[in-house]
Amino acid sequence: MYYAVAISNYSENKLFVYASSEDIALGERVVVPFRNKKNLAYVVQKFEGIEEITESNLEELIDLERTHVVPSKIPKITERCDYISFIDNQRTATFVNCALGLGYPIGRLFDLSFPPSFDKYFSLFVESNSPLINIPKMRYDDFKKMSKAKEYIESGLVRIYRDFESKKPRPRSKEEYVRIIIPPDELPRLRLTSKQSIVVNYLLLKGTAKVDELLNDLEDENVERSVLVQLKNKGIVKINDEPIADEESGQLVRKLTEEQSKIVKSILEEIDGITMRSESLKHMVFGPTGSGKTEVYLDVIKHALNFGSVIYLVPEISLTEQTIARLRKHFPDVPIGVYHSYQTDAKRVEIWAKAVKGELGILVGPRSAFFVPMRNLKLVIVDEEHDEGYYNNSEPFYDVRKLLQYFPIPVIFGSATPHLETYKLAKDGIYQFHVLTKRFNVELPEVEIIDMRKEKKSTPSISKTLREEIESVLNDGMSALIFTRRKGFSRVQCAVCGYIAKCDNCDVSMTYHSDAGKLKCHICGSEKPVPSVCPVCGSQVFTDKGTGTEKVERELRELFPGKNIGRIDAEIIDTPEKLKKVLEDLREGKLEIVTGTKMITKGLDIYRIGLVGIIDVDALIFYPDINAPLRTFQLLVQVIGRAGRKQKGKAVIQTYDPSNPVIIYASAQDVTGYYERELALRKELSYPPFADVVHVMYSNQSEEIARETIDAVYKDISNAEGLYIEILGPSEHPIFKVANKYRYQFFVKTVHSSRIVRLLNEIKTKYPGDWIVRLNPPEI
Repeated sequence: MYYAVAISNYSENKLFVYASSEDIALGERVVVPFRNKKNLAYVVQKFEGIEEITESNLEELIDLERTHVVPSKIPKITERCDYISFIDNQRTATFVNCALGLGYPIGRLFDLSFPPSFDKYFSLFVESNSPLINIPKMRYDDFKKMSKAKEYIESGLVRIYRDFESKKPRPRSKEEYVRIIIPPDELPRLRLTSKQSIVVNYLLLKGTAKVDELLNDLEDENVERSVLVQLKNKGIVKINDEPIADEESGQLVRKLTEEQSKIVKSILEEIDGITMRSESLKHMVFGPTGSGKTEVYLDVIKHALNFGSVIYLVPEISLTEQTIARLRKHFPDVPIGVYHSYQTDAKRVEIWAKAVKGELGILVGPRSAFFVPMRNLKLVIVDEEHDEGYYNNSEPFYDVRKLLQYFPIPVIFGSATPHLETYKLAKDGIYQFHVLTKRFNVELPEVEIIDMRKEKKSTPSISKTLREEIESVLNDGMSALIFTRRKGFSRVQCAVCGYIAKCDNCDVSMTYHSDAGKLKCHICGSEKPVPSVCPVCGSQVFTDKGTGTEKVERELRELFPGKNIGRIDAEIIDTPEKLKKVLEDLREGKLEIVTGTKMITKGLDIYRIGLVGIIDVDALIFYPDINAPLRTFQLLVQVIGRAGRKQKGKAVIQTYDPSNPVIIYASAQDVTGYYERELALRKELSYPPFADVVHVMYSNQSEEIARETIDAVYKDISNAEGLYIEILGPSEHPIFKVANKYRYQFFVKTVHSSRIVRLLNEIKTKYPGDWIVRLNPPEI
């Protein structure tokens, strides 16, 4: 038997042929000799005879040069790793099709399907499979030392398997339930420990909870039963042997509107009462922020759970908690797991094993959760699907939205500002297009555009109008969000000659961080003190240019002394727990004003926010990137939508270019109008979604070598006539120097992206060095 395998941790989308006398399943992990080493690999196709290899539809991917398909030259598979496949045929075929259609490195896709340190946690065991031999259960490594081990395996007399049994808590004699029993408005006045606050916030989101379930969900927070007892003794919670009614929450699932019901019915037509059809169409649920897209997801999930499991994707790890809380409230008896990179290896392996064994009904997580091989998967939800978080911008480069196009199960993509390609696929009828037209019981926020060329300023960053609006919303007992585009304080510039302090390693200006009193590079992370004398003219007078979150926070504290003001940016929010704490304080009214970067635009559903202020937005629009205006439009619509989730709110946009289409369309929340304008422009210029763009970048410590190498590869690609529409470049990267390496790039517009990527993979082997090849990256 011959097998095409994908090599683990291999950057090219190539397959290699190996032989084995054993019958190995598709998706199974094996060890093979590769480049004079033993290497992990994955079986993706099997062939009975040599002739089937050259007739295969995988011929484009299979490396035939090494063997010339001569049986005696085909190397043998060294060993099997699991004696079972955890990757089903459907998922294996999806990865192969992505390699064929997108040029993605197929071995890397399989690698993502297993958690880190997988083999350290689950041992391989052997036990007798026949009354003819008496072999007790033993570790596979010990079994291999037996003289007849190979004979027993080949004759099927033993069973080899991974031991996935995990320790489970002893069941209590009776189920216990816990809920908060004091009014929520009294909670801010209580003095709680950090662990007590974690429990209280969990119960505020979920309502009544099973005690065992709460302790399991908060295991990573080290919350023990004693914390519940402390809260009970304070009269804050009640613990009962029977379920306690949630008086405030009413029905768990509010009644769907007519619009929502029609969408749910349309999506559920793909479920025939027994199983979901494998050829199902994909779905785009499009509607303004707060229009009830989540309710649509929940109703479809309820039906899908009758047939199998569900993956619910969110763009950021920070959004998993509120998503889990909503799901638990609507599906209290369904086992729900969360999977992301901030979990320990042991926790990820535990969740992965539960998913594989079919012990989870719903799995929640960012893009990495898609790769978990959920058993009997019937539905995938992609929430806030426009977000760049669904693009993996490091090796291996991939877009989970693209992968899902190849996945033959129902997928719901949802957003108020869809990814432009998803929008076009829906508009063209390739995806089913479902539109919600109104917010749920609340009007869209009022938007005011402030022309900063004419407006008086209360501080360098904050206009008089914005200050007055913040005062008004605070007087009403509500909170304000203030968005700015960058972290830090400002750039440092000489007031005499205009010199701006730059990073020694990178070709970018450094940002002053007042908290640390240093200049920091946001590319390589290097730091240095603020210069006391200008190195160009000798002046000792420096000014701060630009606006960062630290600077805005300081100005807000000057304008609103005594108010509780917080900040959300990557400088101080470096773990999900820190973000969770800030959002909890905002939700409970402990914070009255929060300033932040785009982290505050993602999925915040906090009723207290009455005002959103947007400052320093012009630089985002004019960033040298074809996607910058669209990205800024989406960001504006999303951040505006954070205001007024309970009653009508307001947004204030400060700009020096008030007639810019991005600002005009965003202030009107006219997503369709802006998208139609953007599609017309991109069609004329052959940009995505009308053609693909392959980004090719090379970096080297020698500027000359970097330039000569990119020129040589450019010439090779330009000779491939018929494979591309246009090549842009080569040129210096806008950030020319990073970490002491010089960067050159070019862009290939093409409708043959996979062939271009394969050609580039072949060409770049002649020019070793630091290469990046990306298909339709977020920044072009």
